[in-house]
Amino acid sequence: MNLKGFSLLETVIYIGLLSILLSSTVVFSLGLLQKVDVIDTRVRLDEKAALIFSELSSEITRAQSINVTGSTFGVDGSSLVFVDASGVSVTIDRASDSVDFPAGAQTVNRLRIQRGVIADWITDGDMSVESWKVEVVRNSVSTLTGLNIRLNLEFLNNEGSPHRQADFDASTTVSLNGQTSEL
Repeated sequence: MNLKGFSLLETVIYIGLLSILLSSTVVFSLGLLQKVDVIDTRVRLDEKAALIFSELSSEITRAQSINVTGSTFGVDGSSLVFVDASGVSVTIDRASDSVDFPAGAQTVNRLRIQRGVIADWITDGDMSVESWKVEVVRNSVSTLTGLNIRLNLEFLNNEGSPHRQADFDASTTVSLNGQTSEL
């Protein structure tokens, strides 16, 4: 008689091997998904910071004048006051904002730009500006030649708390045009 099939021992071995392979595949997949989530978060922070620096650089280089006495430089939570190309006073600072999350409202530090009486947020509500520092750059004869801007963003999760410690810390120096005056 020629019986074909699996013995009980073979079936137990196959089930054991299959369970080992499936469990390791599931663990690998979950780890990969977590890493992708963290990478996506960091990429979003990088892109937002690059956009902020690009916009600030454009605004500052077109400014008619920088109000040094009206600005607060060299401290965390700096404020930058300047007159834009159209003659409107502009203030960029870090302000607190109440943002609604699924778990309730949270206070988030955000970058704000005020043109005259109109205020807009520069940063998204799910990103907290942990540090915002603007410092003047002067040449050897003490003429204002640029601004050094330092920014630290932290991504928040739905509850408003730090999301896997995803943060972005960067600084840039914006050179001022020769026609930009100092007030």
